[in-house]
Amino acid sequence: MIISLDTSNFLQNYELVFVTGHPRSGTTIVHALVCSGAEVNDYIPESSYLTGMVNNFIAGFNNEIHNVNFFGSKQAYVDYTGKQVRNFVNDCWVGFGAPKVLALKDPVMMNQLDALNGIFPSAKFIIALRDPFEVVSSFCKVKSRQGIVADATVTQEIARNAAIDYKRAIRFKTSYPERTLLFHYDSVFDGSYDQKLSSFSPNIRCNPDNLWKSKFVKDVQAVKTPWITDKYGEMMGKVSRTEPDLSEEQREIVKRFTFEDYEKAVSLT
Repeated sequence: MIISLDTSNFLQNYELVFVTGHPRSGTTIVHALVCSGAEVNDYIPESSYLTGMVNNFIAGFNNEIHNVNFFGSKQAYVDYTGKQVRNFVNDCWVGFGAPKVLALKDPVMMNQLDALNGIFPSAKFIIALRDPFEVVSSFCKVKSRQGIVADATVTQEIARNAAIDYKRAIRFKTSYPERTLLFHYDSVFDGSYDQKLSSFSPNIRCNPDNLWKSKFVKDVQAVKTPWITDKYGEMMGKVSRTEPDLSEEQREIVKRFTFEDYEKAVSLT
């Protein structure tokens, strides 16, 4: 197949950490806390280019009729395209200052856990968990800002998707317990975040004074989207917890679809 540079050996020089979780589970603040540590890259935006590459990897992996003959074999496809993804991540490591820990974040990674684990078998994963009432309430507010009425049908779809990611978190933590941290959003507010993160990786020591500080992102509020809230960029002491804003009907939907899986996931934190 086509010859290209293989930088896979660079991965021996640093610890690769993926931060993910269901959307509205606090992945942004968790990533910012991880990046506040002196041995971690400065805070950076979501790595959607990477997740786009991994989506292509998955699509090609599942399209043997095209790719087996094109690349010579399925393993040749995996070797070549996996190398492309690793090369990009290693480029990120160099570009962000060659830190001891490279922390990349995107909620979309929840759909890609197995692929990422196959491409990066020594990587660590921090999966954010949050109370499903809070997740669904926050998601409904995003829908509202998008001009969508969060009725029972929309609420049910949100709750179903949250339950799917709770199941994914359970399965991945059970399969790879040493390389997976289920990090509860509560830890951001009860002060246990540093202990949880440093126990998972001694190279991650949070420094709240450096929260959001970055050579790469000057203003996290620079681009307004329905997904961004006023909490982005705020220091820990200025952020208060938002109570869920759900009707009784919505609460019953959330209970029915999420509680069993959520409670099982919490038991693994």
